[in-house]
Amino acid sequence: MIDIEPLPAELWFDRIEMIGRGELGPTENALRHAFHLLQLTPHEFRPREYGMIDETDYEALLEAGDLEGAAGRLVAAPTLIVVTESCAEGVEAVIRCRKLNKTVLGTGDTPAAAILQAWAKCLCELREELGPNRFSEAMRG
Repeated sequence: MIDIEPLPAELWFDRIEMIGRGELGPTENALRHAFHLLQLTPHEFRPREYGMIDETDYEALLEAGDLEGAAGRLVAAPTLIVVTESCAEGVEAVIRCRKLNKTVLGTGDTPAAAILQAWAKCLCELREELGPNRFSEAMRG
């Protein structure tokens, strides 16, 4: 990943909240936006794994229609477990963070949409629960 100028934290979170609310149109567009937000993560929130998702590889997943694979790359970390299953609303995704003992649910019409919503909710809930300083510590490991 190219190290580009990060967004200010509040704007970064505003954009993540937009994704969580489904305001960015089709899932593919939202996944692309989420990936770009990872590139624009404020320095104080960047995990040690920052830079491990290759943009060319990520775009190839999107172009191939592997939206679930692309969504899974957003939450690919050793401390996270992602499970999807069918439910009355379509698909439910569960993200479990062993390190923080946290479980977040997301729903969508596809596994990718559900994972994406859970990813956005997880980040926003952690910000609310931990505050900026502890959030930064949690993200950085």
